[in-house]
Amino acid sequence: MSLRTRLTRWSGLVTVSVRRTLSRATDTDQQRIQFTVLGVAVTIALLVVVTGIGVGLATSTTVYDDDVDYWIVPETDGDRSLLVATDQPQFGSVHEANDRIRDHDDVTFASPVLAEVLRAEHGDTSEFVLVVGVINSEGLDQVAGISTTGLSADDPYYDGGERTGEVVLSQSGAELLESPRGERITIANEEFTVEHTDAGNMGAGGVPIALVQLSELQELTGADEYDQADQFVVGTTTPEVQSDLEGLYPESNVHTRGEMTAAEIADSDISLALALAAFVVSLVIGTLFVLTTAGLEIVADRTQLATMSAIGVTTRSQLVLTGVQTMILTGLGGLVGSIGGLGLIWLTNTVAMETLTTEPIAVSHPLFVAYGVLVALVIGVVSLPYLLVLTRRVTGGVPS
Repeated sequence: MSLRTRLTRWSGLVTVSVRRTLSRATDTDQQRIQFTVLGVAVTIALLVVVTGIGVGLATSTTVYDDDVDYWIVPETDGDRSLLVATDQPQFGSVHEANDRIRDHDDVTFASPVLAEVLRAEHGDTSEFVLVVGVINSEGLDQVAGISTTGLSADDPYYDGGERTGEVVLSQSGAELLESPRGERITIANEEFTVEHTDAGNMGAGGVPIALVQLSELQELTGADEYDQADQFVVGTTTPEVQSDLEGLYPESNVHTRGEMTAAEIADSDISLALALAAFVVSLVIGTLFVLTTAGLEIVADRTQLATMSAIGVTTRSQLVLTGVQTMILTGLGGLVGSIGGLGLIWLTNTVAMETLTTEPIAVSHPLFVAYGVLVALVIGVVSLPYLLVLTRRVTGGVPS
């Protein structure tokens, strides 16, 4: 048989398989077909949600920077991420405490850090961004991977000066809001001027970030009443400073650069393990579901398969029909599930931000659709051997 003849034959079989699947889905066997697609879709939707949460953990916003030597964070009863400051116990009277830290001869810089997710607007664009408030000073080159260039030193608004309205946007934030340097944006209904945009070191995983003066962010969030912040970052020339930092607040922990790096690696491993576990579980559950539903369908169609054998349709051709139908259904289920998963990510973030946190906990990306469809097709491929063996046993027709 020539190559052209083989291609023509395969093309015809695939076309027949597609038409047969469409006919069954819309007329002769709607319930079983829809049940198969729904089962795969639910599995893939859960995979996309868990993957989004895992990626969200891996790209959690951090104030970790190479030039910071110590982090002072509130002490908590349970586990807390050293890298994420939002929705944790906060320090009070932070401007006064920061002055005491900076009075130390061996401290090169120090700043309280307050982080909140707020709505930012520019023109017709409205998006949520992570707003980080700091007290800029000489030596504090960047926070959360974003340069502090453009922020006035020493937080003048707190000392009775005029509000500066200065903001530094990360590159992702500037692109999201379509606001280059010199543009005016609104954050929580207050106007700010973009003094600088910075590509940063991607330490925050591409999260849109806005750096502002600490006191101005406190005023927006109500943290000005007790002069609150989430944590302190400190740069120093000697490790002897640590003992003094530990006595700054009675219920606080002081972490070194090495401890923060280890925590960052641990967070990354956790997110990777979460995504991998989601893939394995989805693959197993999806495969078992397809084997069950498609297997029952093949058994129910044994009369039709026998008829096809009787009229001369070879077993190999029937195997192709079964294989193509399986791949179509799993691929369709993957597409529906991926889109549904993106919707569930949005719902998860909405509920989380209303009840648990102030920032999205899961990342949503169009590539998740391709990922979900790919995993669904893998489920179909893994299911094929059993389904083909079952088809061959059910049919007793022309062998080749």
